[in-house]
Amino acid sequence: MSFFSSWIKVIFITALAFPLYFENSLASPARRGKEPDCTIYKQRLHDCNNQMEPICASNGFTYYNRCAYCSVMLDTNRAFTFKHYGKC
Repeated sequence: MSFFSSWIKVIFITALAFPLYFENSLASPARRGKEPDCTIYKQRLHDCNNQMEPICASNGFTYYNRCAYCSVMLDTNRAFTFKHYGKC
């Protein structure tokens, strides 16, 4: 009987931890799809780090992160718009 109760505990703990760990993956795209704020990058265009956070733009290109997306968008006078986070 102790084996059975151990498995129940494991399943219960996993069921409680799953939504906390995968919070972003279960969120609706509308909640995650807020356009990046590019005003913070105006003073440091193209001075970006290598953090991978892909952004798909309306021009069909995937930008490496928010800084890269905002730098090109501000350079081209907003010639394209934000589509979604992730690869195109």
